[in-house]
Amino acid sequence: MDLRHMRHFVTVAEELHFGRAARRLNIAQPALSQSIQRLEGFLDGAALLERSRRGVALTRAGEIFRDQARRTLAAAELAFNMARREALVVPEIRIGFVGPALYRILPGVIARHRQEVPEIHLRLSEVLSTSQAEMIATGDLDIGFAHPMPKTGKLGLETLAVERTPIMAVVPANWPVAQQASVSLAELAELPFIRPPARYAESNIFIDYFQRAGVMPRIAQEATQINTAISLVGAGVGCTMATASAAHAYSGNVQFVPLRDACMHDVIAELHMAWHPELINTRARAFIAFVRGYIIAHPQLLDETRPHQYDTR
Repeated sequence: MDLRHMRHFVTVAEELHFGRAARRLNIAQPALSQSIQRLEGFLDGAALLERSRRGVALTRAGEIFRDQARRTLAAAELAFNMARREALVVPEIRIGFVGPALYRILPGVIARHRQEVPEIHLRLSEVLSTSQAEMIATGDLDIGFAHPMPKTGKLGLETLAVERTPIMAVVPANWPVAQQASVSLAELAELPFIRPPARYAESNIFIDYFQRAGVMPRIAQEATQINTAISLVGAGVGCTMATASAAHAYSGNVQFVPLRDACMHDVIAELHMAWHPELINTRARAFIAFVRGYIIAHPQLLDETRPHQYDTR
């Protein structure tokens, strides 16, 4: 028995006339009669219809089968439609990222992935690190590229370090400090400083750097995104700190200057790729393997610990 037999029977049950049902189905009446007979054969000979000279009537078994067959046909049509829609949708991986991920790791990964797996769309969203962790845990993101997240373990996420880079001062190119070979945190503390809003964890990280040197910065402006902060530096609003990798994206009106404080020599900013092992699909799992291979092919991503390489003067 297949869906065709069910569809034939339901049409006859609605028309209660073989001729009209055959015309509606666009098949010959003898073929329709044979289809109903096969259906009754599948049901161990149970009669679904009572045939007489006056027409066709449903037996009690026929009424029950008609109702259940309608449900089955409706469910089958829904399944077919859903499958067709899915086939028309471009498969995608939902990826969250923080701004610094665009300086080095993500552009290379995206370009190579588009070359090797063009049928998979990478849907990218800029999201703060803490928000990424929560969105991955709830299934709203498949993968995130973020700074190390304190909630990772509690939320059951797995991570992979994808980039390491030192921290540098970022100052307007026309300020005298921009001409120095290096700068101290004490010198930066005397200048107007741009940091993330106090409610963000990244803000506390900046303050901690200054506290290591026994000084406090003079906050002049807050900026949510590091790209915004660096643009404000270029406008002369103040100075800030950023990963050395950002120097690849900026030149001209800003200068990246190494920090010479001994307490900063071992400070290396990391970017992690994060995912939830129980929530990722096959596409996302393949993407994780792809990124692992990309990092192996580009070991400098995890070995960028020499600030002088980024002097853009």
